[in-house]
Amino acid sequence: MTELPGTGRRPFVKICGVRTPEDLAVCAACGVDAIGLVLAPGSPRRLDLHEALGLFAGMPAELEPIGLFVDPEMEVIEVWPGSWIQLHGEETPERVASIAAETGHRIIKAIRFDPEECRRWDEHPAVSMLLVDGPRGGSGEPFDHSRLAEVLPELSTPVIVAGGLGPENVGDVVRDLGTFGVDVSSGVESTRGVKDHDRIRGFVAAARG
Repeated sequence: MTELPGTGRRPFVKICGVRTPEDLAVCAACGVDAIGLVLAPGSPRRLDLHEALGLFAGMPAELEPIGLFVDPEMEVIEVWPGSWIQLHGEETPERVASIAAETGHRIIKAIRFDPEECRRWDEHPAVSMLLVDGPRGGSGEPFDHSRLAEVLPELSTPVIVAGGLGPENVGDVVRDLGTFGVDVSSGVESTRGVKDHDRIRGFVAAARG
């Protein structure tokens, strides 16, 4: 995929931390645009490379697979066969530019919400989308979305909002912020690291309400 996924249907919806073929099937059936496969250590949603490549091989055509990495070494990223990666660590702008140049991957840069960080990463030539998250990615901890609303008019890079989202509040966030997309992980889980298929369906329905 050479263009931004989801641009023909707003908002873009990404489900992160998918771990099973059944998760993929549900996401595809209810109209999810992209799924995140976590290859970063320390996460309850982490897949080893063999598991991730197995899911990638069975990926429904409707879904864009995105590999999630945290401060990765180049040789780790180079084995990812997809077009898109998400960088969720403390990567510098220079490091992100180097990764894009050497691998050719399209990049989503995840940042903890801070107005100056949003401005710093906006229009970075190697960043196709910004994912603005809460204090700890994947924790379900929210941040003050009204503060993001104050910054959004200044940004030209498409913004995906995450952090504390679930079926109960995503519709309000989409309506109030009007961001390009939304991302969820723990907000659609029954227990930590285990996706709840009814909550995935509810999240997509509420986001696109």
